[in-house]
Amino acid sequence: MKHINFSEELRYLKTNYKLNRKLKIFLGAGLAGIFMVGALVVWAGVATFKSVASIGANPVVQEKIKSWNNTNVQEKIVSLETGVKNLPALTKVGCWTTAQGLMKVEVWIAKPFVENLNSLKIACLNK
Repeated sequence: MKHINFSEELRYLKTNYKLNRKLKIFLGAGLAGIFMVGALVVWAGVATFKSVASIGANPVVQEKIKSWNNTNVQEKIVSLETGVKNLPALTKVGCWTTAQGLMKVEVWIAKPFVENLNSLKIACLNK
């Protein structure tokens, strides 16, 4: 096995013009690719920032955020629970307990979506 030192490799590269040209093309294309990817990343970041800033500057969104901050979360939960219990379909005995049981994430992971939906349908609509 023949060992070539660095100076001999460099001399070979300088004298072999086809290899030198291929190397320059490869490095140029790689550098252009890196610049293109970098420009895309910067463009995506700026576009995302502008989008988030425009959503936050929207007066309707700001008014909703202010109204959310002014009300008590516990009051909303209590009013939601009483409102849901008063719905006619949920007043059935099995429907409310089935609906409460399906509020856990583990149930949706353990059983397929269709099974859960069918059990809710059976409990609430008697079908």
